[in-house]
Amino acid sequence: SVRVPCMKRLTATLCLTLAVLLGSVGVCDGQGVVGSTPNILSYDGAVPVVNSAINIPPHSARIARKLGLQPIRFQVPSYDGKGLLAVSWTPTESPFESPTYVIMHGGHGIGGTSWYLAKELKERLNANVLILDSFWSRGTKRNRERGAGIDAIVRTFDVIAAGRWLKEYGTDPKKTYMMGGSQGGWTALKAMTAEPLQVAEVKPLYAGGVAYYPVCDNYNTDGNLRSGQRYVDLADGGYWGPVLLLTGDKDFATDIDECPKKVVKSATKHIRYARGTHGWNARWWDRKVKGWNKPGSCLVGDKFTMCYDVEHTNDMYKQIGKFTKGDLRRIK
Repeated sequence: SVRVPCMKRLTATLCLTLAVLLGSVGVCDGQGVVGSTPNILSYDGAVPVVNSAINIPPHSARIARKLGLQPIRFQVPSYDGKGLLAVSWTPTESPFESPTYVIMHGGHGIGGTSWYLAKELKERLNANVLILDSFWSRGTKRNRERGAGIDAIVRTFDVIAAGRWLKEYGTDPKKTYMMGGSQGGWTALKAMTAEPLQVAEVKPLYAGGVAYYPVCDNYNTDGNLRSGQRYVDLADGGYWGPVLLLTGDKDFATDIDECPKKVVKSATKHIRYARGTHGWNARWWDRKVKGWNKPGSCLVGDKFTMCYDVEHTNDMYKQIGKFTKGDLRRIK
């Protein structure tokens, strides 16, 4: 059957009527809007991987070199095999023996936060690190420039593509974890949701997932689906494997208390950081100090503020190390 999302104020009778009109068995789950795209996991209609439509910013190679990571290259076959996803892949000397982390960027694409996360995981946990791009590979710098076609459903298929490639490279799926923040966290939660496709195609390639300050709903405050978004239900029936959820009490961009309860309830472990804003581990180039931002510095936005909190960030690495059974001896 096809899931028909309905707003809470609609009666069951109206939902059933709409379901019949749409040719499906009526299912109302209390979230979503009438007439939105059904919650079908499909790669059909995804913004195509085009590779050459946009150049990878030259500064990314300089950042990678400075942090001891490999530059971003088009090298991972997309889910449908019609293009190559761009990734930065930095393995250890013994890839199969080491944990592997697939890092998924947020809504503004790969930036300093993704690079620094990879660097720290590599050094602190002796890990293989892969930074997975879903935007540059599709000819855009950020999601909003091409609409919501690059949503958590499409990016779940990118997660599968990366997992396949890593397994062929020689890493151990039992030690491979996906992780992401903001929209990347949204993707991690979707890829970890116990639905038939994820159980069949994601589960054999990954051991679990980590989501930090995730987007966990795709609705506006008025209850209407955000423009262009497909209906993305998370943790419906739980997750297929262990999930570590890290959130901030001062995150007003993706407030965890506004998320469906099942997102939190189904997580293996949930840690709340008292001072944590959206992006407590965010790194950016600060022109005032002519270097990377310092602990305690903040980016003030119209809707929310991001403050770099070094204590929360260090604890995040410890929690990831414990959760993924990394080499804790390297944790600072």
